[in-house]
Formats: sequence, C-alpha cells, structure tokens
Amino acid sequence: MKGYLMTNVYELKFYKKIVLIFFGLFLACFNLGTALADAYPSKPIRIVVPYPPGGGNDVLARMYAPELSKALGQSVIVENRPGAGGSMGSASVSKAAPDGYTLLIVNTVPHTASAGIYPKLSYDPVKDFSGVALVASNPYVIAVNPNLPAKNISELIALAKAQPGTIYYGSAGTGSVTHLNAELFKIAVKADIVHVPYKGGGPAIADLLGGQVQMTVENVFLMAPYFKAGQLRPIAVTGLKRSSILPDTPTIAESGYPNFEIIGQFGFVAPAGTPNDVILKLNNAFNKITNSPEITAKLNAQGTDPRSVTPEAFQSILKSESAKWLGVIKDANIRGE
Repeated sequence: MKGYLMTNVYELKFYKKIVLIFFGLFLACFNLGTALADAYPSKPIRIVVPYPPGGGNDVLARMYAPELSKALGQSVIVENRPGAGGSMGSASVSKAAPDGYTLLIVNTVPHTASAGIYPKLSYDPVKDFSGVALVASNPYVIAVNPNLPAKNISELIALAKAQPGTIYYGSAGTGSVTHLNAELFKIAVKADIVHVPYKGGGPAIADLLGGQVQMTVENVFLMAPYFKAGQLRPIAVTGLKRSSILPDTPTIAESGYPNFEIIGQFGFVAPAGTPNDVILKLNNAFNKITNSPEITAKLNAQGTDPRSVTPEAFQSILKSESAKWLGVIKDANIRGE
C-alpha cells in the first residue's frame, strides 16, 4: 500500500509539472501576441483599391491614408489593382499575410455581390476577410433624361408599366453597382425596364445625357452637377432619409415603397485570420479619423454620412449585404460577362 501511495505522489508531481509547463507556454504565447500587437505597425501598411484611380473607393482610400499614417506612425501606401469588377484586387488581399499590413477598401454592394456574378471566384467575399472598420455610407439616386415624361417615382413606374420594355437604363457594366441598384428597383416595383451595360460609368452617363438611354441609378454626389445644370432630373434617392445634397428629392421609401433601401457602405477589411488585437487597433484609429471634424466635413460635402462601428458589427453587415445581393442576382438572373 505504501509503495502504491508513493507512486501516486510521484505521478501527481509529474502531472503538476506538465500542467505548469503548459500554463507557462500559454502565458508566453499570450504575452508574445500582446507584444506583437503593441509593436504593430512596425512597417508600412498597404491599402489596395480594387478599381482604377478616381472612383469613390479610391477617393476615400486617399483621404484616409495620410490620416492613418499620422495615427499609427507608419507610412500608408495606396495601391490600385483594378480588374474583373474589383475581384482581382480583392483576390490579392484575400491571399495576403493576415498580419494587418495589407488592407482592402470595399463598397459592400459590389464586394459581396461578386460571389454571384463570378461563379469561379477564387475567394469568399465574407469568409476570407475580417471586417476592420466601416467609415462611410451614401445613397444613390434615380436620374432620368429630362425628355422622359416622368417627374416623380409614381410617374416613372406608371410609364414603365404602360409601355413595358421602352425605358432603357445604363449601367457601368454587368454586375456593377448601377446594374444591381436598378435590378433591385425593378424587382421592388415590378416594372419592365431594359438594361444597357457599358464599359464604365462615364460612357453610361454620356449616353444618358444624349438620350440613348433614359435612366440610371447612380451615386448622388456624382450626379448632383448634372441636376444643378438641368441636364438630368432626379426622381428619388435610395436611402431611408433624404440626401443633404438633394434635400428636395424624396426617397423611394417615402414614395410608396417603405422598405426600399440601397446605400453604398464603404469600409476597410483585412485577410481572415488577422489577429484580433491588430484589428481592434486599426478599428480604433479609423473611428477616430472618421469622427474628426476635418474628415466629417469632407464626407458631408460629398453627401456621404460618416460611419463608425465595431469590427464585429461590420462583419455582420458584410454577411447581410451578401444575402441581400445574392438574392437580387438570383431573382434577376444576372450572369457575369
């Protein structure tokens, strides 16, 4: 019996040592992770814009880059990697090291919709990214050529239903934001309006001005100068509240479709697996920048609302936007070019 008890004592001491060793390793790993987060960033950060220079994503990225550099004490480089509707640049970030040194700026509409547009997409727009920070949102506006005899949303819908297939809308291309916006509108109001895809928003607007197409659903800030010049007519904005740039233009929601809403939501994401401490540090920096008087004023001047949410909330937005736009793509039978 005495030998048995001695054996058990030795076993208990052995297991105790094992537990202490593992606990020590755990503390070491935890402290190492904390130290790495504290040291972040120790080299330049790259923001990938998956579109050509000059667009909304590019403007926002270049607005935030110098502010982020000042906040974190490291250079922040903006790199344009356009192609395949934004999927080339997004794919490159999804495969980057998850260390917080490569970020992607996204508009949640085309970013989440890409999985339905491109069936052979090499990444998952939601699962392969971690939401870092939502920074801005803006509504879109239904704009028509003044020759179209419709001055409000009710008249536009009545005209489309009375003469199905005679109203044409231009988009920046199949699967673009302007395409998806208009298709969701068509589904909501049950009207037959014909899609005419262009290779970019510029040519689509040019033909809208020329009367080759009769309408589009575009960015409010982009269309405002045409409204002011009387070249185009605003019919309705797509947010739940009126735009500060177009205060006299009603929303689609207040025009008889109370649940209708489309807003472009812009933010920054990182590759999935990026350490949570790094994500939180970035989120804190972005939120402070967004809420600064200078950036808030710049965003408001473009008809854009500043947004600040937690990384978890932004990830939830990505999931809900994905479900919404994949449903639109299925219902409208949209196929990538």
